[in-house]
Amino acid sequence: MRKSDPCLYRIVRIPKKGRNLPGLSGCDGRAGKRGDPGIGSRVPVEQSEDKRVKKVRNYTLAQYKDKVERLGEKTEESLQGKGGELIRHLTYNSREVREGTLFICKGEKFRKEYLEEAIQKGAVAYISEKVYPMEREVPYILVRDIRKVMPVIADMYFGHPAQDMRLLGIGGTKGKTTTSFYVKAILDAYCRDKGKTPCGILSSIFNFDGRETKVAHNTTPEAVELQQYLQKGREAGMEYLVMEVSSQALKYHRVDTLTFDVGVFLNISEDHISPIEHKDFEDYFSSKKKMFAQTRTAVVHLETDHLPQVLEAARQAEKLVTISSQREADYRASHVEKTETGSRFTVEGPGGYRDVLTLSMPGLFNVDNALAAVAVCRELQIPPQYIRKGLETAKVKGRMEIFRNRERQLVAIVDYAHNKLSFETLFSSMKKEFPDHSITAVFGCTGGKALQRRKELGTVAGRYADLCILTSDEPDFEDPREIAEEVAGFVKGEGCPYRIVEDRQEAIRQAICEADPKTLVIVAGKGHEGSMKIKGVYVDYPSDLEIVEKYVR
Repeated sequence: MRKSDPCLYRIVRIPKKGRNLPGLSGCDGRAGKRGDPGIGSRVPVEQSEDKRVKKVRNYTLAQYKDKVERLGEKTEESLQGKGGELIRHLTYNSREVREGTLFICKGEKFRKEYLEEAIQKGAVAYISEKVYPMEREVPYILVRDIRKVMPVIADMYFGHPAQDMRLLGIGGTKGKTTTSFYVKAILDAYCRDKGKTPCGILSSIFNFDGRETKVAHNTTPEAVELQQYLQKGREAGMEYLVMEVSSQALKYHRVDTLTFDVGVFLNISEDHISPIEHKDFEDYFSSKKKMFAQTRTAVVHLETDHLPQVLEAARQAEKLVTISSQREADYRASHVEKTETGSRFTVEGPGGYRDVLTLSMPGLFNVDNALAAVAVCRELQIPPQYIRKGLETAKVKGRMEIFRNRERQLVAIVDYAHNKLSFETLFSSMKKEFPDHSITAVFGCTGGKALQRRKELGTVAGRYADLCILTSDEPDFEDPREIAEEVAGFVKGEGCPYRIVEDRQEAIRQAICEADPKTLVIVAGKGHEGSMKIKGVYVDYPSDLEIVEKYVR
């Protein structure tokens, strides 16, 4: 590096066997012009004596401006002679600002006070969709759509970490979490045997970056956090990362710069329709399908609704493989049977692949999730023995967790089911698997979003259950009793008895302690979550798992 070069470097550790994956070039995984940092070329690097260390360049404010301009998003700028200023930090959270920060102004609820706080703490410039008049001149870059810009500048700042690992995306209305954990269990078994770093995961339960496990706040993190997780994974030597890809993440461009080695489309059903999510089903569906445009191998379940449209979108991928119990699928499940603790099935796939797999999680519907995980891992060339080992030990916190009191002939199941498709699958499956048990359902509906769930969940539960106890589930700014009364109208319409118990812990207690022999209590909606959103604030609250275990024992 010449002494005149104004750039500094951040130290990023990569594994001894770190490599650039074939076909990945630039921030969005596609080819670009030579010499354009992050588009079609790797970030300039210098190797120290320790070849595991990659020194990643700190770019100047002017270089970020140029990047946004090439993206076609810049509308105006005022660098005020500060174009050579080195950007040492990137954030949209004013509480995380430090010296040398490029501050991102985003969100409908963004206030000028956040920017003022950022400047006081050392932000050198801001990037925004509009100008904020300040007491003193502050450099800025104006853009058309801050959501489109965020993933690009975050990918640039963190040194394009996704290029050094295999990314696996899981999409669908239901089953994303369980499938992601199945994939992780299989890859962990493989990595453990090969002396590699465990598989990373970004999920609705927790995130793991190769070293640390942290509670998840979004199904898919915002672009800045997402790229930071990837960078930490690269430092830890992580080769594989599986992530849930939500419709919101796709709609709001959080994953725009990523290319998925394998992307899964499990299913689709109406969900997340509200003023603050998706305006209608078409918006939701088109968002879900966006993942295919940045996927190398697409995995599609042939039994999903709207299959023709899904397959048409999936053909954007370089390769398309299908899964199902149907004979025409590339990966097929057959001879499905219930075991004492889970299920067993036969799988067949390309190249004469055939095996008998055992799942330790109950619920025959989990075979679909396991089949998707099998397809992902076989497409990655993972040997069969690791698939067997991973699936037979895989557990997912708050998903199909079963508790028994044999003396009382009582069974209680905690599951995260919270939309129409997951409710229909859960209740219909449990009705078949416990034919001699009456069913008591404990659930609620969230406030302020996915409003159609009130009718859908009330109707489904009312059809299958013998008693519904309606309670609170993230009421936020709404009155939980009013939500429950709205749901009750649909439960009643199915001829099912119900009662309203606002306190969730008391509702679960009544369901378990007052149950007759041979009762199956299904507690749905929150699973592992240890909080309740009330009036905009997450308040600590016992998880369904903790409550059920307390009263069943």
